[in-house]
Amino acid sequence: MTQHGADTQPPRGQTSRPSGRLKQGLRPRRPPATPAPRPDWWQRGAAIGGLVSVLLVAVGLYLTNSFNRDQLSLQRKTTQEQQDLALKGQRADRFVAAVDQLGQEGADKLGVRLGGIYALETLMKDSPEDEDTVIEVLCAFVRTHTPFVARFPPETPDSPADIRAAITVLGRRHDPEKHARLDLTRALLGLRRANLSAADLSGADLTYADLSGADLSGADLSSAILNGADLTNANLSGANLSGTQGFATDLSSAKLLRANLTGADMKEAHLTEAEMNGAELKNANLSHANLNLADLTGAHLHAADLTYADLDGTVLIGADLKATGVVTVQVACSHVDASTTLPPGVLRPAEDAPDSPDCIRKWAGPQYTPHIGRRPG
Repeated sequence: MTQHGADTQPPRGQTSRPSGRLKQGLRPRRPPATPAPRPDWWQRGAAIGGLVSVLLVAVGLYLTNSFNRDQLSLQRKTTQEQQDLALKGQRADRFVAAVDQLGQEGADKLGVRLGGIYALETLMKDSPEDEDTVIEVLCAFVRTHTPFVARFPPETPDSPADIRAAITVLGRRHDPEKHARLDLTRALLGLRRANLSAADLSGADLTYADLSGADLSGADLSSAILNGADLTNANLSGANLSGTQGFATDLSSAKLLRANLTGADMKEAHLTEAEMNGAELKNANLSHANLNLADLTGAHLHAADLTYADLDGTVLIGADLKATGVVTVQVACSHVDASTTLPPGVLRPAEDAPDSPDCIRKWAGPQYTPHIGRRPG
């Protein structure tokens, strides 16, 4: 028996069913929420401490690495300074030894002196900062052993092998424009048939030097002093003689093909039979120069001074003589054609004028054979 109004339990093994009499709006009760755990300040402090420790280790490693780099850099700098000091000492020893060789006098010591000269050249290449000193030493050696003779005209003896070697070494020095110029003042050089092709002798004093038959093709002789020098039969093709002083210089039969003589002072120079095809003679002073039988085909003579120059038999084909001070009598026996530009008022000679009897008697001599202003042989 159950009490009145009370629900009876279902038999064992049966599931109770809802009565269907739940009150309207009544919702099932939710389980109570689990409260959030309170922060653990000890753990948070431990985490922050660990992060700080990592940062401190990183900073320590950085500072240690930076210190090691500074120490390594200082060590390398010290090592380099020691090496530079050692190299300077070696160069000083080499210089002293080379100068000692250079000072060995006597014909039997020629090989020793030559060794000293080439040792100085090697030092000059290895140590550009010592180049000026080497140049001064070699120039002094040349001046000492080739003193100027106090008589006129001086007789220029042939320079010995060591002097020629010194001039050759000086002529092929590296970056000459950055270093001292050659001081060969009052040196009397006999350099017959010397091979100075492409040599840099700019600004050198070569007064009364004997360079006859020398190969100076492509050489730099700008601003050099060639007063009274002998350059007969020399090869100066493509050479730079701009600003050169060449008073009474003998360039007879010299080759000056495409040479640059801009602004050169060649007053009273001897240029008989010189080959000057295509030469640059702008603003050059050739007054009173002897250009007898010279070939100036295609030469550039703008503003050159040819006052009183001897142009008998000179080949002036293609030359511009407008502003050169040339007068009719100077070109009366010159080779000209329609391409030759003469100054206003100057009469153009006949093309066969140089072969006329008057011109032959004037400058050619009895053995002259008419052939574009050239003697046979």
